Amino acid sequence: MRYQLDVPILAHERIADCEYEMTLLSPEIANCARPGQFLQILYDMTYNPFTRRPFSVYRVDREKGTFSIVYLARGVFTQGLRNKQVGQNLSVVGPLGNWFTPPDSPDVTLILVGGGVGAPPIYFFASELSAEGRADRTVVVINGARSESLLVGVREFSELDIEMHFVTDDGSFGARGVVTDVLLERLERQDGPVQVYACGPTGMLRAVGNLCIERDVPCQVSVETPMPCGLGVCMGCVVKIKDAASPDGFTYQRSCYEGPVFRADEILWE
Repeated sequence: MRYQLDVPILAHERIADCEYEMTLLSPEIANCARPGQFLQILYDMTYNPFTRRPFSVYRVDREKGTFSIVYLARGVFTQGLRNKQVGQNLSVVGPLGNWFTPPDSPDVTLILVGGGVGAPPIYFFASELSAEGRADRTVVVINGARSESLLVGVREFSELDIEMHFVTDDGSFGARGVVTDVLLERLERQDGPVQVYACGPTGMLRAVGNLCIERDVPCQVSVETPMPCGLGVCMGCVVKIKDAASPDGFTYQRSCYEGPVFRADEILWE
């Protein structure tokens, strides 16, 4: 189910340098949102901003009918979003796109990899899996960023009943390095089937995907692309998907409609 609603802002907090979490009230969206889906948001009805922007769903409380997003206030749009106050409304369309899907088999270890502001859908997925409380399923999260101040959800992730790893480029929090360092080490000592899920910058997704393809590990990635409409109309968010039947060896699919979650082995990275 997809909605277009004006929803009230319940909380708006700075959680790190230029990083904010905004909590909104909408039982309709909270009840049907799934990990990996996104929202198209417009904070003002003037010509600037001209189009909506996509934001992943971060935290959901279905009992209270709330959900939240995380964003970095760096550009014109997010600076305008930062100026919104508690009690004001946002125009929201969503939830949109497909979502992460766990395997049917209960004995598969799930490794979730997040990078920077790609962490929100990973947290949403991890929290849903943790809430299931299944003793027959191991959930591992690797959350990385350039530095401690850019890590999303440190406290929230740490409160989940999962195996948790933090990694930063500069070593300011957790292990020093990049997420693929920790992922490789975890895969090498893994005993039994495993499946990987990732969301983050394109370079990170490519590296995670290639690592999994080399080891024949199933991997789903949520791509980050510009989405001018978010409804599959404008074709501004297409990605190349391998297609042996096509003369070019690939076809274009819309990350806002067929995605944003794709199998890593079907994407033709550029």
